[in-house]
Amino acid sequence: MGVTFGHWLCWRNGCDAKKLSHDLSGPEFLHAEIPDLFGAYSIKIQIMKINSQTKISAIIKHNEAAIEAIASINPHLTKLRNPILRRVLAPRVTIQDAARIGKSDVNTMLQKLASIGFEVEMDTAAAAQPAAPAADDMPAPIREALNADKVQQLDVRPILAAGTDPFQKIMASLKEVPEGYALEVINTFEPTPLIKILEKKGYLSAVKNEDEAVLTYFYKNTGVLDNGAPAITLTRVTLAELEQEREKYAGKYTEVDVRDLEMPLPLVTILGELEDLPEGHALFVHHKKIPQYLLPELEERHFKTWAAELGEGNVKLLIHR
Repeated sequence: MGVTFGHWLCWRNGCDAKKLSHDLSGPEFLHAEIPDLFGAYSIKIQIMKINSQTKISAIIKHNEAAIEAIASINPHLTKLRNPILRRVLAPRVTIQDAARIGKSDVNTMLQKLASIGFEVEMDTAAAAQPAAPAADDMPAPIREALNADKVQQLDVRPILAAGTDPFQKIMASLKEVPEGYALEVINTFEPTPLIKILEKKGYLSAVKNEDEAVLTYFYKNTGVLDNGAPAITLTRVTLAELEQEREKYAGKYTEVDVRDLEMPLPLVTILGELEDLPEGHALFVHHKKIPQYLLPELEERHFKTWAAELGEGNVKLLIHR
């Protein structure tokens, strides 16, 4: 419900719309107690206050009409209508990020959201946000590799379309990239989990949006030591050890099988289940492999992961805090 409508209600019913309190514990909201026409009851209007750093997921949670409002700004933002990509990307993308992806201006997005009832804090320093990073924003080694045409390409769209995880192919391709060259990974969305993994292994990265493709560049930073250890650790156990750990959550675990799902549905499904997981509960997952893309997401959310590999295409995971 918008600010203007809230002021209209107050004018009609005699309340003070300026008497607003701020909830600073999460996304900022404005609250107003408004008596109804008969003065017998009251209703509460919640107006979410947003700025360029507000996460898209928080905005959509408050008002799902924001999906269409944002998607209508630019064709590059129509991916937000896809529930799978939305669930993967929205929690990580701010309004400023979305403006960059959509080749739009931060304030244009804020004004669009204001039109559906959000209280917005305009960005006085905002300028048009190009989808491709400016040359000065790109790490110098990647910029130099691009200028010298020292780039090797890997298009993972066919791999994803076939329902296969491209992680191993990407890692193998990185080993074949000559010194001084960058690897260009062509995808349909920004591979945030992959970027986190490779940054921990000493790689520089940059992302460009071109038409329907997202180009992610990786460059080995020779100034960072990579001892070959996994970027993300997990506890590898036998099935008996995993079952022993699961017994601690008897009656308090959810079971999900993602083995027959196409990429990126396994990741989306698991993260979705974890969002709804009650405190003190665990998630037991039947998977085809150790989900490398998922591990940094679990680490970021402070989850512990136990994994038992029973054979090709059969991995059991127990995830809990």
